[in-house]
Amino acid sequence: MRTLNVVRRRESVAELEALGADAVIVSTEGPIDEQVRKIVGPEGVKYAIDPVAGETGTQIFKALHEDGRMLVYGSLTGEPIRVGEDPRYILAGRRIVEVYWLGYWLPRLTDTERRQLGEDIVALMREGVIETAPGRKYSLDAIGEAVAQAEQKGRQGKVFLVPGKY
Repeated sequence: MRTLNVVRRRESVAELEALGADAVIVSTEGPIDEQVRKIVGPEGVKYAIDPVAGETGTQIFKALHEDGRMLVYGSLTGEPIRVGEDPRYILAGRRIVEVYWLGYWLPRLTDTERRQLGEDIVALMREGVIETAPGRKYSLDAIGEAVAQAEQKGRQGKVFLVPGKY
């Protein structure tokens, strides 16, 4: 499978290429759908995954092939996918958009199902299937510092809020 990745900052391109990305585009350097079509051709991409939605998700949706399929996932309710000024755009072709919001799905699980999900995720991380780059840990009384760190451009790793002192 070939990948075409979208980043917000030019500084992130080299890291993804080093990890094996086939192509990387920068969302701030022009409309995503136009950049995608320069790489894959006028038909667009067959599949897309977007963990954010909002404006970036909208542009990714526009980059889909007329028979394309897109998965949007996340943990918050977030911004819905918009289709620009003309909502008829979403009706063109036979595109499929699937949405998976953890914030909707997780509360509907039983305690046993939630525990099993956590165990499955930990097992995938131990096997190296899922990788994450941990960042700094902050105590709950240092939430201001944690937010400032999370908003810092070019930051590597996730910021964690944890009980206790760090």
